[in-house]
Amino acid sequence: MNKEVLMQDLNALIAQDRPPEAQIFLRLLQQVWGIDWTVAPYDVFIHYIEWDVPYFYRFMHMDFGDEAEEDRLLHDWFSSQMSISNSDKTALFHAIDEANEVRYKASQS
Repeated sequence: MNKEVLMQDLNALIAQDRPPEAQIFLRLLQQVWGIDWTVAPYDVFIHYIEWDVPYFYRFMHMDFGDEAEEDRLLHDWFSSQMSISNSDKTALFHAIDEANEVRYKASQS
């Protein structure tokens, strides 16, 4: 796995214009993959929609240097109120597919 390619491509996905819920999901995925790229995007999605904050805290506490981003991410997540409409669900499922493609591509490089 080329983790540098993985994180660059994930950053490119995050930079795209998306609904806030999809942005938050991808940013949470970035925190998880920064520590363990083997975690499937769907697993991160499940923890996201279940408000499994301790799950993400475990990953966030394992790294250093991006605490300000982590605080912003948690604030954005908590303030989003997670009212996911059907169109937002479609965007989230699309983001999961894109993240799977990014991970596959990085595994081939």
